Amino acid sequence: MANLTKSKTLFGITSPRTLEKIIPEIKLLLQLFEGKSWTGNQELQSHFFESLFKTDFYEGKSYPSDPALAARDRITRAPKALGFIDLKPKIELTKSGKALIEGKRINEIFTRQLLKFQLPSPYHTQSIKIEFNVKPYLELLRLINDLESLSKTEIALFFLQLTNLDKYELILNKIKRFRNQSKHFKGTRKTYVHQCFKSEVIQIFKEDIHKKNFKTRETDDATLKKFIATKRRNMKDYADAFSRYIRATGLVTIQKKTFRLIISSQKKEEVSFLLKKTKRNPIQFKDLKEFKKYLFIHDNINLFSDNKRRLTSKLRRLGYKIEGKRITLEKLKDMLENAERKLKRNNIKEERKVLKTYKRFPQILHVFKQIEAKEIPDPSLFLEWNVWRAFEMLNYAKKINGNFSIDLEGMPLHYAPGGFADIEAEYDDFNLIIEVTMSTGHTQYKMENESVPRHFGKLKSRKKDCDMYCIFIAPKISEGTLAHYFNLNRMETKLYGGKTKIIPLSIELFVQFIEIGVKDKFNNPKKLQSWLENIWEFNQSCNDETLWYDQIGQNIKNWVV
Repeated sequence: MANLTKSKTLFGITSPRTLEKIIPEIKLLLQLFEGKSWTGNQELQSHFFESLFKTDFYEGKSYPSDPALAARDRITRAPKALGFIDLKPKIELTKSGKALIEGKRINEIFTRQLLKFQLPSPYHTQSIKIEFNVKPYLELLRLINDLESLSKTEIALFFLQLTNLDKYELILNKIKRFRNQSKHFKGTRKTYVHQCFKSEVIQIFKEDIHKKNFKTRETDDATLKKFIATKRRNMKDYADAFSRYIRATGLVTIQKKTFRLIISSQKKEEVSFLLKKTKRNPIQFKDLKEFKKYLFIHDNINLFSDNKRRLTSKLRRLGYKIEGKRITLEKLKDMLENAERKLKRNNIKEERKVLKTYKRFPQILHVFKQIEAKEIPDPSLFLEWNVWRAFEMLNYAKKINGNFSIDLEGMPLHYAPGGFADIEAEYDDFNLIIEVTMSTGHTQYKMENESVPRHFGKLKSRKKDCDMYCIFIAPKISEGTLAHYFNLNRMETKLYGGKTKIIPLSIELFVQFIEIGVKDKFNNPKKLQSWLENIWEFNQSCNDETLWYDQIGQNIKNWVV
């Protein structure tokens, strides 16, 4: 069991990055080891991670030095803490886990389990220094509702300090003061936020600072400056984690202009109901058995949609005709799901229409700047979305599919699933996949050296009659990645369908590519294919990858000509 004594703030569940990823991992665990002993069984844990590492859906690229530890990182955090799997005495699927794996209305399942997560609990013993007394996700939802929006910075700076319900008004007022003072700050926003982080970290960790206990497990640099920087980074990571998990409920979306968390316009009734009906105080359990009974049941948190009268009323407002009293609650929920799917399709359709008018062009460019500055809650996800928007804006493709999913407001919600390219574009005479990443340096090479050519080869095998290309986009193209793609483009590789045709672009070069396409009024896909082919042909005769990449940068200026 985790001990809260070392925790001075709330902590977000950082593994996995998105809640949906736990579904195939739980299935794999059960398939291999259901009924076996997990606790203390490092051999089994290592075997599980080895099997996980080999799957198509696992996205990590480097094998850890301690696979048993990596396995515990995947299983004992979200799957165990949120009650989807029981690990003691034996590995067993819970009722909540069964409902999750069945895959029906998983946003409801995530909502219930996140609202049950509390500190302390029999899984998280009380700290002797700080009295934890909070349901973090419930109070995060309340803050977003009460303040009408919440930024990732505000979550990192202030929400993480909400370790006890008694602090709610204090945190609320801190955020209001932070916003008000920012309007009168003489320097840049970045400087203001940096100063606020320094001030809050010093206050939160004043005991460690007083004792000059500056060493952290991330570094041997035991200075106050490094200590503050490390804590700031950790707080931002937790803020990211809370943002992603709360969005899995479907209750929260991202504001289109500010990229702040807001309550979805389609879910305000649901949120008001939850905030009114869900008890704020953590439950006191007499023992672990009683806690597990509460945690593992999948329907013991009452949602707005659990009542036929409320659901019928909502559906009628959405234009549905509900006739007869015999209609079941499940049928009503199915109808609402269909309505929401239709709304998502319409959102994509309307976005495509607007994009083709170029009205979104200035905003697309601005979002790329925000992504590079990491001013957006989930830069990797929004890079996929923004690149898709850019290609949709250029028009003249038969079809462009972003394989990420969206929420009810049309904002990106989940990454493209494992085994799929991020974006697929179909033109009259050729096909194109676009792969994006926010990783840099050697990490970029480790993460992207195999998946990108594999996706290329997979689609090429399906569409043998057309030429196939891939554009790979990252903040910067690492030396290792560049060299790898340079050579793959020149080598016959059976797994990838022969020679690949992968064109790497930094975000800066891609922005130039889009700007030139808009300026020169791109309207002929053959010009795009010609440019891609010319870049690849130069690769075949070029002496090295650096000269090739320099040529890509030079040729972008004339790609539409």
